[in-house]
Amino acid sequence: MRPMTPRPPWRRALALVAAGATALAGVLAAGAPSQAQEDDGITVYLASDSTVQTYDPYWEPQAGWGQVIDRYFDESVTIANHAIGGRSSRSFIEQGRLDTILNEIQPGDYLFIQFGHNDATASVPERYTSPDDYKMYLRDHYIAGALEKGAVPVLVTPVSRRSFNADTGQFNTSFPEYVEKVYELHEETGVAMVDLSASSRAYLNEIGPEEAKSVFLHVPAGVYPNRPNGTADDTHFQEYGAIQMARLVAEETATLGLPLSEHVVDVAPPANVPAAPTGLTAATIANASVTLNWDTAGDADIYRVYVREPGGDWRLGSTANVGVGRVSGLEEDTAYEFAVAGVNGKGEGEKSATLTVTTATAGFKYDFGPASQTVAPGYTEVNRGTAYSAERGYGFTTDMATAIDRDRGVTTDPLGSDFVAWFGGTYDFAVDVADGLYTARVVTGDYVGSARTNVKFEGVDFGAANAASRSILTKDFEGVVVEDGQLNVTVSGQTGHLNGLELTRIGDVPGAGGEGPDEPCADCAERIESLDRAPVAVGVEGGNFVSWRSLALDPEGTAFNVYRDGRLITPEPTTLTNLTDQGGTANSTYWIATVSEGVETGYTKAFEVWDDQYIDIDMERPEGGTTPDGVAYTYSPNDATVADLDGDGIYEIVQKWDPSNAKDNSRSGYTGNVYVDAYTLSGERLWRIDLGRNIRAGAHYTQLVAYDLDSDGRAEVALKTADGTVDGEGTVIGDADADHRGTDGRILQGPEFLTVFNGQTGAAMETVDWAPARGDVCSWGDCYGNRGDRLMLAVAYLDGEHPSLITNRGIYAKTEIAAWNWDGDNLPKLWSFSSDRWGGAYQGQGNHQMSIADVDGDGRDEIVFGAMTINDDGTPLYSTGLGHGDALHVSDFDPANEGLEIFSPFECMSCSGNRAGAFRDADTAEVLWSIPGSRDTGRGTCGDIDPDYAGAECWAASTTGAWNSREGELRAADGTLIGNAIPSANSMVWWDGDLGREIFDHEFDEPNYVPIYPFIADWDPEMGTQEEIFTPEGVDTNNGTKGNAVLTGDLLGDWREEVILRKESNDGVRLFTTTIASDHALPTLMNDPQYRLAVSWQNVSYNQPPWPSFFLGYGMEAPEWEAVVSGPARDSAAAPYASASCEVEYRVVADWDTGFVVQIKVTNTGEADIDEWDLRWKSGGVETVEYDWGGAIAIDGDAMAADPAFWNFPLKPGRTKQIGFQGTGDPGDPGMFLMNGQVCTVV
Repeated sequence: MRPMTPRPPWRRALALVAAGATALAGVLAAGAPSQAQEDDGITVYLASDSTVQTYDPYWEPQAGWGQVIDRYFDESVTIANHAIGGRSSRSFIEQGRLDTILNEIQPGDYLFIQFGHNDATASVPERYTSPDDYKMYLRDHYIAGALEKGAVPVLVTPVSRRSFNADTGQFNTSFPEYVEKVYELHEETGVAMVDLSASSRAYLNEIGPEEAKSVFLHVPAGVYPNRPNGTADDTHFQEYGAIQMARLVAEETATLGLPLSEHVVDVAPPANVPAAPTGLTAATIANASVTLNWDTAGDADIYRVYVREPGGDWRLGSTANVGVGRVSGLEEDTAYEFAVAGVNGKGEGEKSATLTVTTATAGFKYDFGPASQTVAPGYTEVNRGTAYSAERGYGFTTDMATAIDRDRGVTTDPLGSDFVAWFGGTYDFAVDVADGLYTARVVTGDYVGSARTNVKFEGVDFGAANAASRSILTKDFEGVVVEDGQLNVTVSGQTGHLNGLELTRIGDVPGAGGEGPDEPCADCAERIESLDRAPVAVGVEGGNFVSWRSLALDPEGTAFNVYRDGRLITPEPTTLTNLTDQGGTANSTYWIATVSEGVETGYTKAFEVWDDQYIDIDMERPEGGTTPDGVAYTYSPNDATVADLDGDGIYEIVQKWDPSNAKDNSRSGYTGNVYVDAYTLSGERLWRIDLGRNIRAGAHYTQLVAYDLDSDGRAEVALKTADGTVDGEGTVIGDADADHRGTDGRILQGPEFLTVFNGQTGAAMETVDWAPARGDVCSWGDCYGNRGDRLMLAVAYLDGEHPSLITNRGIYAKTEIAAWNWDGDNLPKLWSFSSDRWGGAYQGQGNHQMSIADVDGDGRDEIVFGAMTINDDGTPLYSTGLGHGDALHVSDFDPANEGLEIFSPFECMSCSGNRAGAFRDADTAEVLWSIPGSRDTGRGTCGDIDPDYAGAECWAASTTGAWNSREGELRAADGTLIGNAIPSANSMVWWDGDLGREIFDHEFDEPNYVPIYPFIADWDPEMGTQEEIFTPEGVDTNNGTKGNAVLTGDLLGDWREEVILRKESNDGVRLFTTTIASDHALPTLMNDPQYRLAVSWQNVSYNQPPWPSFFLGYGMEAPEWEAVVSGPARDSAAAPYASASCEVEYRVVADWDTGFVVQIKVTNTGEADIDEWDLRWKSGGVETVEYDWGGAIAIDGDAMAADPAFWNFPLKPGRTKQIGFQGTGDPGDPGMFLMNGQVCTVV
């Protein structure tokens, strides 16, 4: 007895259906729920069978139309495909699948219903449903259930099979009795109907039975690994066919007059077949497979890759929906011709130009089985007794006594006939090989059973090689990297079958090939920004602290003169870039002159004295808001970067505003919009970009790049954008109305863009599709967007001269990186890297930042991405296999070791080999020393904090792993263990006067998760403690326990670093500079490209301090600067103020509680009359002028202005005139005196 189908609970809706079309039409026509739902997006639920379902990639090229229909709706529509193979209208209900949909579906959503294929299967009782029962189930359960939920049901007639009249070639109506019942329901109830039976039949008649094989699942043998014998299926679709069926469904949906109809896009059949693809190249040539690349075209739905022996007939090799395809099943050492053709709804286009490739020869072939096996020709026998030895050079490294072996006696297949296996066990097989990049072909299977096998190569899991019952599977694997002279294969799984193994060397170890290191870029010089000297004066006890930049391109021997109020205050030119002026006052005016060979050659602008050790950059705080689920939020300034946006040699700040509900990727929930502003250091806002609701707020979603990408002297800004982003001029990118947010607040659908903005105006100049693309969210390590939305941006000098933009997606599992070049008009992609291409060794190695450095010394930058490094050409340099970590530092930490070093803590102890942190050679990847650990260690850093040890010290919080732990290991650059007491491990800053680096951290209230105060500290090596030396007030850190500044870097003044922190009021930021004198002079660190790039990427994900390309610390030698070029010097040819022939004696001749009297004597020290003159000086503390004499004296802004009376003209040579005034306030600090805009000497 078949199980009884439960009675539908939706009585009211059933009554409406029973009432017939008139009553039901009234409900559908009301449209209110549907329209209301559109504001939050529409979800279309699909209830159907295998012709509609979504298939795992294992089943390629099989696809259901529900798998691809999203391409024909705009981004406000989400497809929820619940279709599953083998279900009828009845069994779908009995298994609870309809209940699942009805528990989720919301008012205004849609339920598309297509059944019939399995209902008609009378031979399968659990599926079979008579036409009358079929009609009842559709009406009483699907339609009524949707209506009860306020959703809109849509009936879909059963899609056609490849069934046709052999005489006429015309296609038959599939399942006509069931099609008729859908027609009846449509007429009786008024429920919308998509007549896919008719439209698919018309389409198939148009293309004919033979071409219809490309629609249905007709694939030849040997093309797809899961279909070794090919498939001829007249019911199910290839991906191309699924796309055509989906187009037909969408095309008819557009005519239904439903709110959903307005969201149908791109359904019109193409006017022409695709053009012939171009750019066909061979990416990988193995012994049995070739991987091809070609340029994609926008008018192709899929691509067919064809192969033939020269002069033979073309046959299908594989299909692809991107510009990468792999043809396997080839003979080794054989010439083949390849061509690619694009296919769309109009048909197949012309083939590409032919590419001829000769396959490689496998260097190693092994046939596994019993000792008595018949060995396949050309293969080496391996049986359970074949133990590895150095003399043999191959064999099992596991005792195989408990394994099994069998030979099924299939003489026509000596390789597949026999095997070794270990049910539930694990065993290893080793082969001595030359180091290099390999492909592997694995053969598994059993002619009397099935095989369930997993394989690892070199310790990296490459996944399953499962063979169905009584079949043999051949599967190829790419990206096996051998670096120790031995290739190790680990076999496991339910049965652990292994029949055959072939190994082919296809290249050198990435980045370490037989051709040797990269050829140095002898004439390369990176193009850097042309900066001014950014002078700063700050009032300190006993005078003013003054500092300024020297530049890497200053002529050798350049020194500096310092002027205060027009008077030279340096007795001789100084080679330092800071001093403390004990004669300076709050109203002093300074400028700096460069001196070369004793002659002043250039001048800064005049600059004033800061009132405090900081300047406030007041900003326009965005207004808060409320999320769709009713959560209020506010804004605060988060990360920032700097760049010269307008080309004047002065940095502007590019500031990101995060809402208070910003989320880590691991957490669900809506967030407010992210805003990006540009401000001058004086607080003038230049523009604001609203990234819009389709960019989620959080550390991993928005990264700031502000850099002169086209070397025109003005920086651009690059950001990830989306539909609804509004640029600095108010122009919307993409669809302004689109809302791709899911109900959990995540954004896992909709287009993603990369936009380059004009740095001066914020206007979008070019927008392209973001790469690496999101693709299948699940392919990044999870299916909810945690790992797939870890995004990064950086800049690198890949060619040693011009900056390139670097984008990334993926850290924990699959990793992809792309490089781009902005030329001022276009943003072409330079190259792309994928761990899928290079193998498992490059998966899960990334960090939460991308460091950029020339690690191999060839003059071109590499991308240091956690435990691996990518070469400047997008190929791997190496992977250490140490796994993911949260922090990473690159510099010349150990001057005794040639080149750069990398220090990083690690999260995964099983990946790192129980290393909490490791110090490695940046070029060779050799681990020079490590810190042992047993837990996730998130905090670790470096810095020269102890002058008793050469080089920099590095440490990690390895004891407890806590962010604020002061226990771990502190080691010298050579690995010497100094002690287990460690400094804070959050960040570092060069602040005081020595060459050591100081600690930047904060106190934090963990229970309430709020910062208390930030500080800068010195490490006391003798006591093993840190002492706070600077505690800024009125400011907070960002990003929780990470305690990040808004930005740190050498932004102003001499080579020491500034710290920018957000104000407690959250209406701006505060920039702090050091006031500690230093006897050490260096060019600005911003002229070192590695350091400058690090300041650019510092904001990315988990902020890290910037490091230069040279050792900077106690006892350092003069650094060897990278070759750079920049624009013209910013120094002016003339001093900001010329010297006048005058002398001023300024005296406060009377001073009482409520007033004062000032007498000013002005003397002409020149040889000519001064006919008319005026005089200006700082007002200082003067509040009012009560009386004046000798002329009109008044307060003019922050200055005093004197316009002498006519009798004081002319001022004869040697003569003195007197003016004066009575006023209130403090007249004691007049500063510099200007006569007619020129400086007078002060007595």
